[in-house]
Amino acid sequence: MDEVRKIRLLIAPILFVASLLWGAWLDPTVRHCLVGFLEKLDWSKLIAGGSVVVLTAGYVIGTVTVVLLRLLFRSRFHEVAMSDTAFKQVLFILDATEKVNLEATEKVTRSEELFVGVAFDHGILQEKHKGIHEWLFRRWSAFTIAANSACGLVLSLLFGYLVLKIQWTLTWLTWGVPVVIFAFILLIVAYFQRSDTMKMLNFMAGLLCEKKEAEKKEAELKAKAVTRRRSRAGIAGDGQRSQDQPDAAAQGAQST
Repeated sequence: MDEVRKIRLLIAPILFVASLLWGAWLDPTVRHCLVGFLEKLDWSKLIAGGSVVVLTAGYVIGTVTVVLLRLLFRSRFHEVAMSDTAFKQVLFILDATEKVNLEATEKVTRSEELFVGVAFDHGILQEKHKGIHEWLFRRWSAFTIAANSACGLVLSLLFGYLVLKIQWTLTWLTWGVPVVIFAFILLIVAYFQRSDTMKMLNFMAGLLCEKKEAEKKEAELKAKAVTRRRSRAGIAGDGQRSQDQPDAAAQGAQST
């Protein structure tokens, strides 16, 4: 697993645990229990247990985030959201249609937009435009980190108040409100990161589509030029043969 994916998986659970510790410290009752628990605990076990908690929390937070995003974008995919024009252009680039302005295609429908986007990014951009692919990957990683972190912070409030029994009246202003504000900021960041990713996909779709159209037209012009040369060569050959036939007839008459 590369470093970016490791960071993406660890940031949200670390924020989740840090938020819980913050809220627990602000509640005198929970803080007393926490301090007593830590004093009796072996630090080696604490490190091992903390690692397990972070990894488990990361998996749970990621799962909850994906489910919420799927529910939010239930009519589309949150991973890929191309415009109608870009969708047709990508189909043309992938040779799924013969014309860009095709309104519908029997091969690929809008319900398969996710797979069209993946094929375009990992099949075309990663192979021929690696820098663009890496830029999209960084932007999407930033979106995932921000979305998972926002979800983790909200879950920390729910877990703290419902499971750890942190008192709302003592911590809502010093813990609840700051956590909600920071989660909202992360959602704004996630929105812009996703928006930038989709805009770049649309931009590259249009750019590569124009390039492919130009190449197609150039190939058609070359094919027409070759056909014209062959037809001219055929006409010239027929004319030469028609000239040779009278000459041969004249030579035959002279010999007679």
